[in-house]
Amino acid sequence: MKNTNAQKIVKNYRIKCVLLAMLYAVGVAICIAIIGKNTLLGIACIVVLAASIKAPFDKLLEKDIESVIYEDLDPELFEEILSLGVLKKFTRHKFLALMYKGDHDGVLSLIAETETKPLGPIDKCQNLYRRGFVEFERGEFDKLAETVAEFKQLKAQHSKLEGIFNNFTVFDKFDAFVDEDYEYVVDVCDLDLRHISKKNQNHNVTKLNVSFYRAVALYKLERFEEAKEAFEGVIEFAPKTHKATLSKEYLAKIK
Repeated sequence: MKNTNAQKIVKNYRIKCVLLAMLYAVGVAICIAIIGKNTLLGIACIVVLAASIKAPFDKLLEKDIESVIYEDLDPELFEEILSLGVLKKFTRHKFLALMYKGDHDGVLSLIAETETKPLGPIDKCQNLYRRGFVEFERGEFDKLAETVAEFKQLKAQHSKLEGIFNNFTVFDKFDAFVDEDYEYVVDVCDLDLRHISKKNQNHNVTKLNVSFYRAVALYKLERFEEAKEAFEGVIEFAPKTHKATLSKEYLAKIK
């Protein structure tokens, strides 16, 4: 069944894109008219117009489409938006859609697809995170240890990008899980949850992931009452995601 809400969101976005394109067309016409009177000024106007054309469309995509998929945490809505072709060229959205619904094989397949061509260090790091994401959800901690080791090696090889690599704080949590330092995970997650900024576009995704890591760590520590409350919080916050499904599985073990 088609998601009519997704169709409406995409339709409104496309209408705005058409209106924005028409506005730029008017600008080009004005520039051409100026060229007839002052060639250098007219050419300068066209250059400025061409240089500025991408930003408004990117902003529109962010406001009308990306804000929805990052806010709603709804795999079905996200998939329908993807199927309508709006985000088809953005690999990161394909990954996120697969991760929302817990399609681990799909994530690994897309990683393999991206690795058929040379990748820069940041793209490699993204793929390591995605692979670690799958291994963590599957409970494959031996494999996760190898992924964390690859991340550390990649970071050491690109010391000039250390600031960017440091943003991948999830590897600290993965590393702690591998070392069974669950107290550390709980402490770091508590700190992260206090400092998540709603100004960040993906703050709900971050909150979901951190909340789940915290819940699993509490479970591993056998602090079951706290873990139960944490898993219930994940389910309430993002009931349609795979992490909600996993949380229900953990709750079944507690009960």
